[in-house]
Amino acid sequence: MWFIFASTVYGVLLALDPLLFTYIAYMLSANGVYLGVLSAIWSVAYVLCNKLSGSLADNGHNKVLVVLALTSAIPIPILLRSLNYITAILAYMLHALATAFLNLAISVTVLESIESSYWDRVNLVNRIINSFSRGLTLTIMAFLGINALNGAFYATLFMMLIVPVVLPPIYMSFERRFYAFEKTLNRVGMYIKASASLLYLDQPRIASDVFAKAWNSYERVSPVRVLIGVAGAVAIGDYVFSVIPLVLKERLQLTALWAAYGFAALIAIFPILVLSNVKAFGMRKAFAIFMTRLLLLILGFSFLLNTTSLMLYVIASSTLFMLLDIILYNTYVYMQAGFGISNYFIARELGSIVGSILGGIAIGLGLHVFLLLAILLGLVTSLPLVI
Repeated sequence: MWFIFASTVYGVLLALDPLLFTYIAYMLSANGVYLGVLSAIWSVAYVLCNKLSGSLADNGHNKVLVVLALTSAIPIPILLRSLNYITAILAYMLHALATAFLNLAISVTVLESIESSYWDRVNLVNRIINSFSRGLTLTIMAFLGINALNGAFYATLFMMLIVPVVLPPIYMSFERRFYAFEKTLNRVGMYIKASASLLYLDQPRIASDVFAKAWNSYERVSPVRVLIGVAGAVAIGDYVFSVIPLVLKERLQLTALWAAYGFAALIAIFPILVLSNVKAFGMRKAFAIFMTRLLLLILGFSFLLNTTSLMLYVIASSTLFMLLDIILYNTYVYMQAGFGISNYFIARELGSIVGSILGGIAIGLGLHVFLLLAILLGLVTSLPLVI
Protein backbone atom coordinates (compact mmCIF):
# COMPACT_ATOMS: atom_id res chain seq x y z
CA MET A 1 0.00 0.00 0.00
CA TRP A 2 2.78 2.47 0.88
CA PHE A 3 4.42 1.82 -2.49
CA ILE A 4 1.32 2.63 -4.54
CA PHE A 5 0.52 5.74 -2.51
CA ALA A 6 4.09 7.11 -2.48
CA SER A 7 4.53 6.45 -6.21
CA THR A 8 1.21 8.17 -6.92
CA VAL A 9 2.20 11.26 -4.91
CA TYR A 10 5.53 11.40 -6.71
CA GLY A 11 3.73 11.22 -10.06
CA VAL A 12 1.53 14.15 -9.04
CA LEU A 13 4.63 16.11 -8.02
CA LEU A 14 6.17 15.32 -11.41
CA ALA A 15 3.04 16.64 -13.13
CA LEU A 16 3.52 19.97 -11.40
CA ASP A 17 6.79 20.39 -13.31
CA PRO A 18 5.32 20.95 -16.81
CA LEU A 19 2.33 22.71 -15.23
CA LEU A 20 4.56 25.19 -13.45
CA PHE A 21 6.97 25.57 -16.38
CA THR A 22 4.31 26.25 -19.00
CA TYR A 23 2.39 28.48 -16.56
CA ILE A 24 5.48 30.64 -16.10
CA ALA A 25 6.15 30.66 -19.86
CA TYR A 26 2.65 31.86 -20.69
CA MET A 27 2.02 34.24 -17.79
CA LEU A 28 5.36 36.04 -18.05
CA SER A 29 5.59 35.85 -21.87
CA ALA A 30 9.14 34.56 -21.36
CA ASN A 31 11.54 34.19 -24.27
CA GLY A 32 13.56 31.09 -25.20
CA VAL A 33 16.68 32.13 -23.31
CA TYR A 34 14.76 32.66 -20.05
CA LEU A 35 12.94 29.34 -20.42
CA GLY A 36 16.21 27.55 -21.10
CA VAL A 37 17.83 29.15 -18.06
CA LEU A 38 14.75 28.40 -15.94
CA SER A 39 14.85 24.73 -16.89
CA ALA A 40 18.59 24.62 -16.27
CA ILE A 41 18.15 26.16 -12.80
CA TRP A 42 15.67 23.38 -11.95
CA SER A 43 18.29 20.84 -12.97
CA VAL A 44 21.11 22.56 -11.05
CA ALA A 45 19.00 22.55 -7.89
CA TYR A 46 18.10 18.91 -8.48
CA VAL A 47 21.74 17.93 -8.99
CA LEU A 48 22.99 19.76 -5.90
CA CYS A 49 20.19 18.25 -3.83
CA ASN A 50 21.07 14.72 -4.96
CA LYS A 51 24.76 15.36 -4.38
CA LEU A 52 24.27 16.65 -0.85
CA SER A 53 21.59 14.15 0.18
CA GLY A 54 23.05 11.05 -1.48
CA SER A 55 24.55 9.93 1.82
CA LEU A 56 21.12 10.16 3.48
CA ALA A 57 19.77 7.75 0.87
CA ASP A 58 22.72 5.37 1.18
CA ASN A 59 22.26 5.32 4.97
CA GLY A 60 18.52 4.65 4.67
CA HIS A 61 17.14 7.92 6.08
CA ASN A 62 14.03 7.78 3.91
CA LYS A 63 11.67 9.58 6.30
CA VAL A 64 14.11 12.48 6.70
CA LEU A 65 14.18 12.83 2.92
CA VAL A 66 10.38 12.98 2.74
CA VAL A 67 10.22 15.70 5.42
CA LEU A 68 12.81 17.70 3.47
CA ALA A 69 10.68 17.29 0.33
CA LEU A 70 7.61 18.60 2.13
CA THR A 71 9.53 21.55 3.60
CA SER A 72 10.80 22.50 0.15
CA ALA A 73 7.33 22.42 -1.43
CA ILE A 74 5.46 24.50 1.17
CA PRO A 75 6.56 27.99 -0.07
CA ILE A 76 5.74 27.32 -3.75
CA PRO A 77 2.03 28.34 -3.79
CA ILE A 78 2.91 31.47 -1.80
CA LEU A 79 5.48 32.49 -4.41
CA LEU A 80 3.01 31.90 -7.26
CA ARG A 81 0.65 34.52 -5.84
CA SER A 82 3.15 37.27 -6.72
CA LEU A 83 4.61 35.83 -9.90
CA ASN A 84 7.52 37.64 -11.53
CA TYR A 85 10.86 36.59 -13.03
CA ILE A 86 12.47 36.18 -9.59
CA THR A 87 9.64 34.40 -7.75
CA ALA A 88 9.19 32.11 -10.75
CA ILE A 89 12.82 31.00 -10.47
CA LEU A 90 12.50 30.47 -6.70
CA ALA A 91 9.28 28.47 -7.05
CA TYR A 92 10.68 26.29 -9.82
CA MET A 93 13.90 25.71 -7.87
CA LEU A 94 11.99 24.65 -4.74
CA HIS A 95 9.95 22.24 -6.85
CA ALA A 96 13.23 20.67 -8.00
CA LEU A 97 14.34 20.18 -4.39
CA ALA A 98 11.02 18.62 -3.40
CA THR A 99 11.15 16.27 -6.38
CA ALA A 100 14.74 15.22 -5.69
CA PHE A 101 14.15 14.51 -2.00
CA LEU A 102 10.96 12.53 -2.58
CA ASN A 103 12.46 10.56 -5.46
CA LEU A 104 15.45 9.50 -3.34
CA ALA A 105 13.20 8.58 -0.42
CA ILE A 106 10.99 6.30 -2.53
CA SER A 107 13.92 4.80 -4.46
CA VAL A 108 15.91 3.80 -1.37
CA THR A 109 12.78 2.45 0.35
CA VAL A 110 12.10 0.21 -2.64
CA LEU A 111 15.69 -1.06 -2.66
CA GLU A 112 15.59 -1.94 1.03
CA SER A 113 12.00 -3.20 1.31
CA ILE A 114 11.95 -5.35 -1.84
CA GLU A 115 14.06 -8.44 -2.50
CA SER A 116 16.84 -7.65 -4.98
CA SER A 117 15.61 -10.21 -7.53
CA TYR A 118 12.44 -8.09 -7.91
CA TRP A 119 14.07 -4.66 -8.12
CA ASP A 120 13.74 -4.42 -11.88
CA ARG A 121 10.05 -5.36 -11.89
CA VAL A 122 9.17 -3.02 -9.03
CA ASN A 123 11.05 -0.18 -10.74
CA LEU A 124 8.96 -0.83 -13.83
CA VAL A 125 5.72 -0.70 -11.82
CA ASN A 126 6.96 2.48 -10.13
CA ARG A 127 7.45 4.16 -13.50
CA ILE A 128 4.00 3.06 -14.65
CA ILE A 129 2.30 4.43 -11.52
CA ASN A 130 4.29 7.67 -11.84
CA SER A 131 3.23 8.08 -15.45
CA PHE A 132 -0.42 7.30 -14.73
CA SER A 133 -0.77 9.72 -11.81
CA ARG A 134 1.21 12.35 -13.70
CA GLY A 135 -0.99 12.01 -16.77
CA LEU A 136 -4.21 12.02 -14.76
CA THR A 137 -3.14 15.15 -12.88
CA LEU A 138 -2.26 16.98 -16.09
CA THR A 139 -5.56 15.96 -17.70
CA ILE A 140 -7.60 17.13 -14.70
CA MET A 141 -5.71 20.41 -14.60
CA ALA A 142 -6.38 20.95 -18.30
CA PHE A 143 -10.14 20.92 -17.53
CA LEU A 144 -9.88 22.97 -14.33
CA GLY A 145 -7.72 25.68 -15.91
CA ILE A 146 -4.80 27.80 -14.77
CA ASN A 147 -6.64 29.25 -11.77
CA ALA A 148 -6.55 25.81 -10.14
CA LEU A 149 -2.75 25.59 -10.10
CA ASN A 150 -2.41 26.87 -6.53
CA GLY A 151 -5.08 24.43 -5.40
CA ALA A 152 -3.15 21.61 -7.04
CA PHE A 153 -0.08 22.54 -5.02
CA TYR A 154 -2.05 22.58 -1.76
CA ALA A 155 -3.55 19.17 -2.56
CA THR A 156 -0.06 17.83 -3.26
CA LEU A 157 1.22 19.21 0.04
CA PHE A 158 -1.60 17.41 1.87
CA MET A 159 -0.68 14.09 0.23
CA MET A 160 2.99 14.64 1.00
CA LEU A 161 2.07 15.00 4.67
CA ILE A 162 0.84 11.40 4.63
CA VAL A 163 3.89 9.88 2.89
CA PRO A 164 6.27 9.92 5.92
CA VAL A 165 3.53 8.22 7.96
CA VAL A 166 2.97 5.29 5.57
CA LEU A 167 6.59 4.90 4.44
CA PRO A 168 8.21 1.90 6.19
CA PRO A 169 11.29 2.82 8.27
CA ILE A 170 14.74 1.55 7.30
CA TYR A 171 16.72 0.40 10.30
CA MET A 172 19.76 -0.87 8.40
CA SER A 173 20.84 -1.28 4.77
CA PHE A 174 20.53 -5.07 4.75
CA GLU A 175 19.10 -5.92 1.32
CA ARG A 176 21.58 -3.80 -0.63
CA ARG A 177 24.55 -4.98 1.41
CA PHE A 178 23.48 -8.60 1.02
CA TYR A 179 23.16 -8.18 -2.75
CA ALA A 180 26.57 -6.49 -2.90
CA PHE A 181 28.08 -9.45 -1.00
CA GLU A 182 26.35 -11.92 -3.33
CA LYS A 183 27.58 -9.99 -6.36
CA THR A 184 31.16 -10.11 -5.04
CA LEU A 185 30.90 -13.87 -4.55
CA ASN A 186 29.61 -14.30 -8.10
CA ARG A 187 32.49 -12.27 -9.45
CA VAL A 188 35.03 -14.34 -7.50
CA GLY A 189 33.33 -17.46 -8.83
CA MET A 190 33.68 -16.13 -12.37
CA TYR A 191 37.44 -15.69 -11.93
CA ILE A 192 37.75 -19.21 -10.47
CA LYS A 193 35.82 -20.74 -13.36
CA ALA A 194 37.85 -18.77 -15.89
CA SER A 195 41.05 -19.97 -14.22
CA ALA A 196 39.92 -23.54 -14.82
CA SER A 197 40.86 -23.04 -18.46
CA LEU A 198 44.49 -23.43 -17.38
CA LEU A 199 43.81 -27.14 -16.90
CA TYR A 200 43.41 -27.48 -20.66
CA LEU A 201 46.53 -25.68 -21.85
CA ASP A 202 47.47 -28.74 -23.85
CA GLN A 203 44.14 -28.38 -25.70
CA PRO A 204 43.93 -24.69 -26.73
CA ARG A 205 40.47 -24.90 -28.26
CA ILE A 206 38.89 -26.41 -25.13
CA ALA A 207 40.80 -23.96 -22.92
CA SER A 208 39.47 -21.05 -24.99
CA ASP A 209 35.88 -22.33 -24.77
CA VAL A 210 36.05 -22.82 -20.99
CA PHE A 211 37.50 -19.35 -20.49
CA ALA A 212 34.99 -17.65 -22.82
CA LYS A 213 31.95 -19.27 -21.18
CA ALA A 214 33.08 -18.31 -17.69
CA TRP A 215 34.24 -14.79 -18.58
CA ASN A 216 31.22 -13.89 -20.68
CA SER A 217 28.81 -15.08 -17.96
CA TYR A 218 29.59 -11.93 -15.98
CA GLU A 219 28.20 -8.70 -17.42
CA ARG A 220 30.86 -6.03 -17.50
CA VAL A 221 29.23 -2.70 -18.29
CA SER A 222 30.94 0.48 -17.20
CA PRO A 223 28.75 2.65 -14.94
CA VAL A 224 30.10 5.70 -16.77
CA ARG A 225 28.63 4.44 -20.05
CA VAL A 226 25.21 4.15 -18.44
CA LEU A 227 25.43 7.62 -16.93
CA ILE A 228 26.51 9.23 -20.22
CA GLY A 229 23.69 7.43 -22.01
CA VAL A 230 20.95 8.61 -19.68
CA ALA A 231 22.41 12.14 -19.59
CA GLY A 232 22.29 12.23 -23.38
CA ALA A 233 18.72 10.91 -23.54
CA VAL A 234 17.50 13.60 -21.13
CA ALA A 235 19.54 16.28 -22.89
CA ILE A 236 17.85 15.56 -26.22
CA GLY A 237 14.39 15.58 -24.66
CA ASP A 238 14.87 18.83 -22.77
CA TYR A 239 16.61 20.40 -25.77
CA VAL A 240 13.32 20.03 -27.66
CA PHE A 241 10.64 20.27 -24.97
CA SER A 242 12.08 23.32 -23.23
CA VAL A 243 11.25 25.44 -26.29
CA ILE A 244 7.89 23.89 -27.23
CA PRO A 245 5.87 26.38 -25.09
CA LEU A 246 7.61 29.19 -26.97
CA VAL A 247 7.08 27.64 -30.41
CA LEU A 248 3.42 26.70 -29.83
CA LYS A 249 2.33 29.73 -27.82
CA GLU A 250 0.48 31.28 -30.77
CA ARG A 251 -1.14 27.98 -31.80
CA LEU A 252 -2.28 26.39 -28.53
CA GLN A 253 -3.85 27.59 -25.33
CA LEU A 254 -2.09 26.72 -22.09
CA THR A 255 -4.77 24.22 -21.03
CA ALA A 256 -4.56 22.51 -24.44
CA LEU A 257 -0.84 22.04 -23.87
CA TRP A 258 -1.52 20.50 -20.45
CA ALA A 259 -4.14 18.19 -21.95
CA ALA A 260 -1.71 16.99 -24.60
CA TYR A 261 0.93 16.21 -21.98
CA GLY A 262 -1.66 14.53 -19.75
CA PHE A 263 -3.19 12.24 -22.38
CA ALA A 264 0.30 11.39 -23.61
CA ALA A 265 1.45 10.31 -20.15
CA LEU A 266 -1.66 8.15 -19.69
CA ILE A 267 -1.41 6.44 -23.06
CA ALA A 268 2.38 5.96 -22.89
CA ILE A 269 2.07 3.38 -20.10
CA PHE A 270 0.26 0.82 -22.25
CA PRO A 271 3.23 -0.15 -24.46
CA ILE A 272 5.33 -0.51 -21.30
CA LEU A 273 2.76 -2.84 -19.69
CA VAL A 274 3.48 -5.54 -22.27
CA LEU A 275 7.10 -5.79 -21.14
CA SER A 276 7.74 -8.63 -18.70
CA ASN A 277 11.49 -8.18 -18.18
CA VAL A 278 12.97 -4.85 -19.26
CA LYS A 279 16.31 -5.76 -17.69
CA ALA A 280 16.86 -8.32 -20.44
CA PHE A 281 16.96 -5.73 -23.21
CA GLY A 282 20.65 -4.89 -22.82
CA MET A 283 22.81 -1.95 -23.84
CA ARG A 284 22.65 -2.46 -27.59
CA LYS A 285 18.87 -2.37 -27.63
CA ALA A 286 19.04 0.65 -25.34
CA PHE A 287 21.15 2.30 -28.07
CA ALA A 288 18.53 1.36 -30.69
CA ILE A 289 15.77 2.92 -28.56
CA PHE A 290 17.90 6.04 -28.06
CA MET A 291 18.41 6.48 -31.80
CA THR A 292 14.76 5.79 -32.62
CA ARG A 293 13.67 8.49 -30.17
CA LEU A 294 16.27 10.91 -31.58
CA LEU A 295 14.93 10.45 -35.12
CA LEU A 296 11.37 10.88 -33.87
CA LEU A 297 12.16 14.13 -32.08
CA ILE A 298 14.01 15.54 -35.09
CA LEU A 299 11.64 14.47 -37.85
CA GLY A 300 8.45 15.21 -35.92
CA PHE A 301 9.36 18.66 -34.63
CA SER A 302 8.35 20.47 -37.81
CA PHE A 303 4.90 18.84 -37.76
CA LEU A 304 3.82 20.26 -34.37
CA LEU A 305 0.78 22.23 -35.52
CA ASN A 306 -2.04 21.44 -33.08
CA THR A 307 -3.04 19.48 -29.97
CA THR A 308 -3.31 16.16 -31.83
CA SER A 309 0.13 16.33 -33.41
CA LEU A 310 1.69 17.43 -30.12
CA MET A 311 -0.01 14.60 -28.23
CA LEU A 312 1.20 11.97 -30.69
CA TYR A 313 4.68 13.47 -30.55
CA VAL A 314 4.77 13.40 -26.74
CA ILE A 315 3.28 9.87 -26.54
CA ALA A 316 5.93 8.38 -28.78
CA SER A 317 8.77 10.28 -27.13
CA SER A 318 7.55 9.53 -23.59
CA THR A 319 7.12 5.82 -24.30
CA LEU A 320 10.59 5.46 -25.74
CA PHE A 321 12.20 7.50 -22.98
CA MET A 322 10.39 5.60 -20.23
CA LEU A 323 11.57 2.31 -21.71
CA LEU A 324 15.14 3.57 -22.11
CA ASP A 325 15.20 5.06 -18.61
CA ILE A 326 13.96 1.80 -17.04
CA ILE A 327 16.62 -0.24 -18.83
CA LEU A 328 19.46 2.09 -17.90
CA TYR A 329 18.27 2.62 -14.31
CA ASN A 330 17.89 -1.10 -13.66
CA THR A 331 21.30 -1.75 -15.20
CA TYR A 332 22.89 0.88 -12.98
CA VAL A 333 21.10 -0.25 -9.82
CA TYR A 334 22.22 -3.85 -10.21
CA MET A 335 25.76 -2.80 -11.09
CA GLN A 336 26.01 -0.63 -7.98
CA ALA A 337 24.02 -2.96 -5.70
CA GLY A 338 21.53 -0.18 -5.03
CA PHE A 339 24.09 2.27 -3.63
CA GLY A 340 24.97 5.65 -5.14
CA ILE A 341 21.66 5.91 -7.00
CA SER A 342 21.83 9.67 -6.55
CA ASN A 343 24.60 9.66 -9.19
CA TYR A 344 22.14 8.32 -11.74
CA PHE A 345 19.68 11.12 -11.03
CA ILE A 346 22.53 13.64 -11.09
CA ALA A 347 23.59 12.42 -14.55
CA ARG A 348 20.02 12.74 -15.76
CA GLU A 349 19.77 16.34 -14.67
CA LEU A 350 23.22 17.29 -15.94
CA GLY A 351 21.87 16.21 -19.30
CA SER A 352 18.84 18.39 -18.69
CA ILE A 353 21.05 21.41 -17.97
CA VAL A 354 22.96 20.96 -21.22
CA GLY A 355 19.82 20.29 -23.27
CA SER A 356 17.81 23.17 -21.82
CA ILE A 357 20.51 25.79 -22.31
CA LEU A 358 21.47 24.62 -25.80
CA GLY A 359 17.81 24.39 -26.86
CA GLY A 360 16.99 27.89 -25.65
CA ILE A 361 19.95 29.33 -27.51
CA ALA A 362 19.72 27.21 -30.67
CA ILE A 363 16.05 27.95 -31.37
CA GLY A 364 17.03 31.57 -31.87
CA LEU A 365 19.49 30.54 -34.60
CA GLY A 366 16.82 29.08 -36.84
CA LEU A 367 15.05 25.74 -37.21
CA HIS A 368 17.70 24.04 -39.34
CA VAL A 369 20.53 24.90 -36.93
CA PHE A 370 18.32 23.82 -34.01
CA LEU A 371 17.69 20.37 -35.53
CA LEU A 372 21.30 19.90 -36.67
CA LEU A 373 22.65 20.54 -33.18
CA ALA A 374 20.11 18.05 -31.79
CA ILE A 375 21.44 15.36 -34.12
CA LEU A 376 25.05 16.05 -33.12
CA LEU A 377 24.19 16.04 -29.42
CA GLY A 378 22.33 12.75 -29.76
CA LEU A 379 25.10 11.01 -31.70
CA VAL A 380 27.83 12.04 -29.28
CA THR A 381 25.99 10.95 -26.16
CA SER A 382 24.54 7.71 -27.52
CA LEU A 383 27.80 6.13 -28.73
CA PRO A 384 29.02 5.13 -25.21
CA LEU A 385 26.08 2.72 -25.06
CA VAL A 386 27.67 0.52 -27.71
CA ILE A 387 31.44 1.10 -27.49
